[in-house]
Amino acid sequence: MCIPKSNHKKLVDDCYPAPKALVTSAPEYRPNSNELGRLTYYAQNKPAKLTKVATLLDAKAQADARAAKGSGPAADKGKASLMITLAIIKNLLTECKSSFNYFIKPAQSIVVAALDAAQPTPARPRDLEISARAASTFYALASFLDPATTSVDDSFHRLLKSFATLAVERPVGADASLGEDAEQRNRTRLIGLGALAGAVASDAIYSSNSKQLLSLLTPALVENTKGNRVTLDWLRSEAKKATDGEPTYSEFNIFKKPLAIRRTRSISAHVAGEKGPSSEDVISAAIGTLRGLLRHADAVQVQSIVQNVIAWLDNKSALSIPAPNDRRQVVSQWDDPQWCCWLAESLCSWTSLQYRFVVLDTLVDHLVENCEGKATAKHVSLIEMSRTILTGQLSLIGLSTSDTLSNLSALAVRRVYKDTRDSLLPPLVDCISGLGTHVYYADQINDIVEEISARIVALQMPESASDAASVKVNNLGAVHRGEQQDLNSHVHRQRLANAGPEQRDESIRVLLFCLQGVLAATHQSSGEIHEAVDVKGANGDASAKQVRSSDTDKGKAAAGAAASTETKLGLARAGTRNRVDPSSILSTASLLTSPNHAVRLAYAQTLITLFRDEFDREQLERESAVFAAAPIGEKVGDAIGAVHALGAAAHVMCLSKSLSPPAQLLANLRESPLELLPQLDRINADPGRPDSLNSGASGASAGESTAALPVDYVAVAQALEHIVTALPCSAALALTPMLIALDKDAGSRLTVNGAAANTGLENQRRLSSRMVAARVLAKLGETFDVDSVTRSAQSVLSQVPSLGVEPGPSPVGGLTLPPEVVPFSAVGGINALGESSTSSSPSINGSSVISSLASSAKLQSATQLDATVLKRWLERDWNVSIAVDEAFAGSSPYAASSLAAPSQQASRRPSYTPINGVGGGLLINGSNASSASVNRNSRLSIHVPSTGVSDLREALGTASPASSRQVNGLSQDNSLSAADFDGRRASRRESRRGPTVGAANGSNGTSAVAILDSLKVGVDEDASKLGPDSSLAATLPAKTNGVGASPISPPYAS
Repeated sequence: MCIPKSNHKKLVDDCYPAPKALVTSAPEYRPNSNELGRLTYYAQNKPAKLTKVATLLDAKAQADARAAKGSGPAADKGKASLMITLAIIKNLLTECKSSFNYFIKPAQSIVVAALDAAQPTPARPRDLEISARAASTFYALASFLDPATTSVDDSFHRLLKSFATLAVERPVGADASLGEDAEQRNRTRLIGLGALAGAVASDAIYSSNSKQLLSLLTPALVENTKGNRVTLDWLRSEAKKATDGEPTYSEFNIFKKPLAIRRTRSISAHVAGEKGPSSEDVISAAIGTLRGLLRHADAVQVQSIVQNVIAWLDNKSALSIPAPNDRRQVVSQWDDPQWCCWLAESLCSWTSLQYRFVVLDTLVDHLVENCEGKATAKHVSLIEMSRTILTGQLSLIGLSTSDTLSNLSALAVRRVYKDTRDSLLPPLVDCISGLGTHVYYADQINDIVEEISARIVALQMPESASDAASVKVNNLGAVHRGEQQDLNSHVHRQRLANAGPEQRDESIRVLLFCLQGVLAATHQSSGEIHEAVDVKGANGDASAKQVRSSDTDKGKAAAGAAASTETKLGLARAGTRNRVDPSSILSTASLLTSPNHAVRLAYAQTLITLFRDEFDREQLERESAVFAAAPIGEKVGDAIGAVHALGAAAHVMCLSKSLSPPAQLLANLRESPLELLPQLDRINADPGRPDSLNSGASGASAGESTAALPVDYVAVAQALEHIVTALPCSAALALTPMLIALDKDAGSRLTVNGAAANTGLENQRRLSSRMVAARVLAKLGETFDVDSVTRSAQSVLSQVPSLGVEPGPSPVGGLTLPPEVVPFSAVGGINALGESSTSSSPSINGSSVISSLASSAKLQSATQLDATVLKRWLERDWNVSIAVDEAFAGSSPYAASSLAAPSQQASRRPSYTPINGVGGGLLINGSNASSASVNRNSRLSIHVPSTGVSDLREALGTASPASSRQVNGLSQDNSLSAADFDGRRASRRESRRGPTVGAANGSNGTSAVAILDSLKVGVDEDASKLGPDSSLAATLPAKTNGVGASPISPPYAS
């Protein structure tokens, strides 16, 4: 009896061979081709029938899968039928890709049934033929899946997990005692990796639940890239091949193409008896697939991939990784830092150029969040992975160096506060130093220096002051989460744990070594700024050609060239970076007076590095200044503030009997550590003060251990010599008065006290201080061809024996342990030199030095100032308080007022804060009592009252005949009057506001006021009612004494 069948059932049944021929269809297991074509044509023309067709195929697959799990002829027949069913559904998936929604569920169910039937049993191993056919079907399903029209649900997720588990399976051989079967393992894993390649090439990876899919894909791929079966050199070679798109095993190469032209791959199992795939083939397939995953990933996906890699390294991945079953001990991959570094570098190189920075950001974020407690192999490996990326040849376009530096430096401080000899500190310093390799905008290195300097300043300040100034000091922007980062949040947290000065000093030393490392890395690099450019279709563009520059370019163009062919992005040189601004280190100058000798030495080494390699050198030749980037006056104005501060700190360091200030002084610091210098100088110099170190032998001996050592004097002399070499004009203008004062004060303050136990120590420090002054003066004389100054300084040096630490410290690479203390008692030559009758007299004639320098044609040409102005400037009064004020104001002989423009000022605080707190609100130097402001982005910013036209009138106005006729004690005809000598001290104080050159420079205050009056600029409305006889010059003082700024009495005026 003939039972009629529905059309779709008849078409499906016709695709299968006759029942008796099913078993003989092996090993191809192919459906009848003609009938399959008719079924496909039927499904394409009637998409709605696909549901019935797929449901029927699913029912057959479930029955055949149950039969295939058994044994005997029935199992063979069931396997053959299941294999043909898989081939039919794969063909429908390929040809009816526009109608997925009609049969996606039954298709997934068929694949699940096939994988279940292929599971290994005690009687037989895994059926690789069924697994391979199921993987091919899944590859077709994933390749043509469109998340826009088809939902990626839990069924797809479970199916992907099954193939991911297949890719990490460890099959056991026939004899379980022999462990896993390597050949069976390689075949099984290669089939699983083939299915995962289809998922990677699928658009499902961009669906809303892509993170769940990546949590399964990533561990399976990384597990197969471990280096326990191959060498690290082979891995590097294979990674490079994958980067070029030519891996050794290229069957699963991933190419993203439109859905309409995509093709599926046939994944086949190796025939029994033939030589199976090697471990190298499996690793190459995994590397190629992982590279394809990263190549097409966006920023969020790259971050998720790296996070899953870290979870896999922690053995906490979403995919269960089976342990070795051959009694091998499980070893964490964190214990292999070299392999971890290779993985990090490979992940970065396989990622699209514009998203590579995400790899580093994710590693650093995880390191910062999970780096508490004792140092572990994980911590070391994470730091080394980050360092490898930073110091490698890869471009990191888009990297926020500020965020990276802030995170790593905060971590370094945290580790120091936990243990000053923490084993993670040296690799952390090397990692931070790598930031100097990548330069992507002009002021990047300058911003890094300012960031580190701001952290150092925050560490020097008392807790309340550093918290209040945390918003003011150099905060270089928001992190990628959109939150503002507090520079000293970690420091504040650790201070609550009652950490002592040892941790603070070591934190500063670590940050100084980070600064040295960044500068060294930058100096070794090309110094070129690199930016991403679109090179698509720009064959003739010069920027595209520059992508293929030599490997020696630190712009990493060689690695970027390969990426540019894939992502249509390349690298182009955008010019050279800006050099570090000397004002960036202004607030750190007080480190020369740190009570910790290791900090002093590290800072001196940093200064040597900065002035030797980094700062723009001031030109000495007048002709070359024509082509300079800025006039000499502007260059000096930018640099002289830092030189003033360093000179003041050097003076205090050389002459202080103790560099350990009282706790009350430190508690009174408000905005800058430089406020401590005048007070520290006073308590060391004034024998009448109760807290002075000169007030008694016991007080002096208590602080001797924190005084300067022989190596400090040599280091400071070396640093100041480098300043003269790099910034000769600024050094001559700022350091000459300090050096003369240092030589003079050494004789008057460092005198032998017969009642003290250390009578020889004062003599040693006096000689060392004069050695510093003589060496720097000799360098100045040599630089400006002033033989008299050079000879005078050399005569002093000839009388000073060697300190035994010549030629002085040189910057070293990487963080080292603090050097051993070498006291003056260990220096033989200087101890043998006794006191003489002329010890208290200056060893150098200051007037002669000033006259000789002012008369130097080379100095006049370099500074573009005449001898009269130079002499007047060099003869100004000098002490530490004045020098600190000059540092804040950036005083130089080029400005009409030493109150620098708001965009150039570094700070306008008083030079010191009295111990009793009185006078803390007074501001030094000028009637415009304002704090500083730096308008430049990411600079030290302190709020400043705005300056109006009235202030300009007060500055240029003729309030009195004396002030209108002379400025800074210098008359308009450049002659000195009697009033000059009567008011010498007042005029010297005025000179710190910047002496005008008078007629020599064409300044004319009266004409400027006349112009302002003629234009009626800044005149109040009521001023016009005063009548023609009223004088604006007469009204301005009244206004000033009224509501305006009150008269200011500097602390050194007494």
